[in-house]
Amino acid sequence: MGNIVSTKQMLLNAQKGNYAVPAFNIHNLETIQVVVETAAEMRSPVILAGTPGTINYAGADYIVAIAGVAASKYDIPIAVHLDHFEDVEAIKGNIDMGFKSAMIDAS
Repeated sequence: MGNIVSTKQMLLNAQKGNYAVPAFNIHNLETIQVVVETAAEMRSPVILAGTPGTINYAGADYIVAIAGVAASKYDIPIAVHLDHFEDVEAIKGNIDMGFKSAMIDAS
């Protein structure tokens, strides 16, 4: 069965297998559905990336739960990633909720 996996492990597998892993910014249930359904059609692992705005709008717990259901339904590896975060405490809290990686925007 598919599940939420480590972003690092997903990318290491891709490097070893000589393939790319797409990452898409998601914003709600519908964007998660279309991204995961397309990844499943392509038989591709996928990274779902949420911005601070996404997390504030949809909630980290909902994003992780929806991603978990999608991973099981479509039996593909899915990683959930925090994109363009600045607040280290917010990153820590979201990692505790199930996100697997973060890009810190320190610009």
